[in-house]
Amino acid sequence: MEYTLAGILTPDYASRSDPEIIEACLNGDSRAWEALVTRYQRLIYTIPLRYGLSESDAADIFQAVCVILLQNLSRLRDRKRLGAWLVVTTRRECWRLARQRQQGATNLDVALLENKPTDEPKPEESFVHQERQALVRAAVERLDSRCRRLVTLLFYTEPRPSYEEIMQTLGLPEGSIGPTRARCLEKLTDMLSKMGFFD
Repeated sequence: MEYTLAGILTPDYASRSDPEIIEACLNGDSRAWEALVTRYQRLIYTIPLRYGLSESDAADIFQAVCVILLQNLSRLRDRKRLGAWLVVTTRRECWRLARQRQQGATNLDVALLENKPTDEPKPEESFVHQERQALVRAAVERLDSRCRRLVTLLFYTEPRPSYEEIMQTLGLPEGSIGPTRARCLEKLTDMLSKMGFFD
């Protein structure tokens, strides 16, 4: 959570699901709209760039997609699949631009855009991975202090400390890391489930 200068508590959108943020947008919360655009900005920009369009074109497509999203926010059928909806919408905007330029720029031909070879992962795949990692980090931050420190030491610290070092750091008795780890991971799983990670 964070506080505004006026001292009013503002929501922490990092750990909120898309449906929750969309609902806040529809209720007139401008911070929710900013959070939604920020969450998907990278995905939307990456698609036209991957298709070989310029950064300027990517910026134009980003603006167009944001306008389309705003116009359709209340009509989305499945709010949990906003990322997929944005991928389809962004591709359509890329194809629309390609059709407009088809005669003057053959490298923007729709067929080439669709089948452009690349060794890089598709932007939607990268986004899904990044989104899942962000949800895990947000869930870890919501754990109690002891579990948060243990999970951080076990999975986010490089080089990874030994169990003996972890016991000393956390003041845990010998042989207790295994059971404590299991309890903490169970809490983390429950937290992730509530955040829609397994949907």
